[in-house]
This record gives sequence, C-alpha cells and structure tokens, in this order.
Amino acid sequence: MYKHMVLWKLKSEVDGVGKRDLALEVKRRLDALPSIISEIDQYEVGINIGSYGASFFDVSLMSVFPDEVAFKAYCVYPEHDAVVAYIQSVCEAEEIVDYEA
Repeated sequence: MYKHMVLWKLKSEVDGVGKRDLALEVKRRLDALPSIISEIDQYEVGINIGSYGASFFDVSLMSVFPDEVAFKAYCVYPEHDAVVAYIQSVCEAEEIVDYEA
C-alpha cells in the first residue's frame, strides 16, 4: 500500500478571495478526483479547524494507492495536473510525505 500525504499553507488572499474560500475551493477540486482517477483506493481532504499555535497548514490530503505504480499513474492524469496548478497558484507552502504501509 502506497500512502501520499500533503499539507498546504494557503495565501491570505488571492484576487479578492479570502483564505477560507480558497480552502473550500481546494477541497472541492481535490474531492472531485476520486470519481475520475480509478487508481485511488482512499482519499481524504480536510480543512484545518485547529486554532492553537501549531496550526500552520490550512488543507491536508491523505491518499492511498495499491502501490507506487498506481500512485505514479494518478500523478499524470490531466485532471490531477489541473488541480495541482490551481493549488500552486493559491498556496505559499507545501509539505509532502510518501510512504509504504
């Protein structure tokens, strides 16, 4: 099993759209991918609700694939690329951890 975890810190505002609405749009776009990409076994997108000092990131993704081959197939879907391009336009920091379980 191949697990892919991503955390994003969003910009405060982009083109007049505030961070909360940006987070909702990131989640909406990510949530659409499992219906398009068959390689995904599990997919969970969350918007951070923590209000303590350690809450640096705004949106998280935890996804599971059968193996690394399936994960790499997911990465080349044009729909995935479009979501990545959008997220890159609204985020200021990103952390990724991939591991096998």
